[in-house]
Amino acid sequence: MDDLLGRRIRILRKRRELTQQELSYRTGISAPHISSIERGMRHPSLEYAVRIAEALGVNVDYFANLGETTSLPDETGYRKPTDLPAYLQSFILNETSQPYIAMAHRVSRLDQSDYTMLCALIDMMAQRKHLKKLSLEDN
Repeated sequence: MDDLLGRRIRILRKRRELTQQELSYRTGISAPHISSIERGMRHPSLEYAVRIAEALGVNVDYFANLGETTSLPDETGYRKPTDLPAYLQSFILNETSQPYIAMAHRVSRLDQSDYTMLCALIDMMAQRKHLKKLSLEDN
C-alpha cells in the first residue's frame, strides 16, 4: 500500500506534539488502528479521515491532494495539548474520558437546529434534576 497518507498523518501528529494514544483519544479511533494507518498498512475510512483531520487541525482536503507537494498547514490558531489547563489535559488523557470525548465530537458535528434542541433538552434535564434535589432537601 502507498503510505504517503500515513506519513502525512504521522508528520502532522508529531508537529502537534501528540502521541498516537492522544490522537486516539481525540478521534475515538484505537491507537493500533492509527499506528497501522501511519505505517501504510490500512487506509482510513472517510469518517476516520475527517476525525483525524479535525484532531490535527487541517481540512480533510489536505489528505485528498496526496499527489501534490502541498506544504504542511500553518500552525496559526492551533492549540497544543500542553496549552490546555492541567485539569483538561488530565481529563483528555484519562482513558475513562474517551466516551465523553467521542460524544462531544458527535455533538459538535450536529446541524445548528439539532444542536440547539439538544442543548435545550440538556438544560431541561439539569433544571429537573436541580428541582428534584431541592425538593428532597426540603423534606
